[in-house]
Amino acid sequence: MKTIISLCFTLLFAISVTSQETITIPDIGLEECLIDLGIDSNGLNGSILVSDAKYVVNLNINDPITNKLLPNVHSKVKDLTGLEHFPNLKRIDCYGNNITKIDLSKSTSITFLNCSENQIESLDLSNNKELNYVSCDSNKLLTLILGDNPNLESLYCSSNKLTSLNVKGCSNLDSFDTTGNKINTIIVSNEHLSNTPEGWYKDANTKYSNTLSSNSTSTNNNTTVKETTETSTPPVQQPTTSQFTPAVNNQSDGSAANYFQKFQLSVITEYDKSVLNAAHLQSKKDELLKKYNLTSSQLNQWIAKYSNLKANNKGANTVTPVRNTATFLLKFKKSAVEEYEELVLNSAYLQSKKEIIQKKYNLKPEDLTKWINSFGNHSIKARTNNSVETTKSFYDKFKKSVVEEYEFLVLNTTHIQSKKRDIRQKYNLTISQLNEWVKKYSKVKTL
Repeated sequence: MKTIISLCFTLLFAISVTSQETITIPDIGLEECLIDLGIDSNGLNGSILVSDAKYVVNLNINDPITNKLLPNVHSKVKDLTGLEHFPNLKRIDCYGNNITKIDLSKSTSITFLNCSENQIESLDLSNNKELNYVSCDSNKLLTLILGDNPNLESLYCSSNKLTSLNVKGCSNLDSFDTTGNKINTIIVSNEHLSNTPEGWYKDANTKYSNTLSSNSTSTNNNTTVKETTETSTPPVQQPTTSQFTPAVNNQSDGSAANYFQKFQLSVITEYDKSVLNAAHLQSKKDELLKKYNLTSSQLNQWIAKYSNLKANNKGANTVTPVRNTATFLLKFKKSAVEEYEELVLNSAYLQSKKEIIQKKYNLKPEDLTKWINSFGNHSIKARTNNSVETTKSFYDKFKKSVVEEYEFLVLNTTHIQSKKRDIRQKYNLTISQLNEWVKKYSKVKTL
């Protein structure tokens, strides 16, 4: 009897320990993403090892159907449950899924959140004091709670169903877009009320106020609440034919549908040029020239050879479809790690260690080599058997990594978002309209 009781306790303890070592991932799509990203090492079983989760800092599960980082994922993510137990997670990119809710109340280390184009109805970020960037455009948001967050600099919540919003506690908010909601009044700080940043966008019928009821008069205790100063944006007129010159066939039929397509093409052409404007491209080149101590001719030659961003000589930039910038960043990381491994596990170093072991245990070189091939670590065996990398191949890798870094800088999220906002404001478009046109016509393809 004692043996049976002891065995039961042992079994219960083992189950308890096992449960503590894993994190439940109920959404199969999310776990498929984690497996494809090389994060989840214990297979598709509804959980991830805590030892795997603790190393995750950035997570990109954007639009799994088209995301090249996720070739084996064929369904969109609906539930992010489990991520709240990733202790070091700082960035979540999950736009273009079917997520209905996000609970980040325990994810206090998060600094970047992009959950646009989902089905989220409520988002409470009041516990996330480290957040610097939030994009939740094109959801079904009825409530968005921010609380006090002096670190928040960028907030994009357009094309939702918000009727109220309070950003009074976000003292450093510079980029802010609330267009396409049903908000009457946005509560802001006194400082922002008197000096509204240029990067703030709202609907024409929305106003800013520093009180919770700026439109109403309270008779409580015979006290009248004075309506505060408001700022508004005049409505933007739709463009006429004289406002743009689309490149079209002279034989066009002039129908309304054809005219609208011309307008779309014109807008996206303007968007592409604004994204890849000469000043922006040159500024990113200058950063890399200084960082790697290169000459302009060197960098231009590398870009011409390796880059997907091809600028013509006239300064009107055209591009071929580019891979997503997240892929570039991942490849750059892998390149850096490969470079590290090649430096650590170079042939001369490995040979010196083999000689130490041979001498210590009085082994024949061929015997030790045979043992390494049979029992050695796979990566070390691969490095041991490979010939020493040439200077040329190493330099080619360096050039490619520099060009990929250049493309990532050029097509950074903040820059893309700012250009989209400019175009939307100019032509009075919704975010869904512009995103659809960009997807259909743009030569600048980014995640």
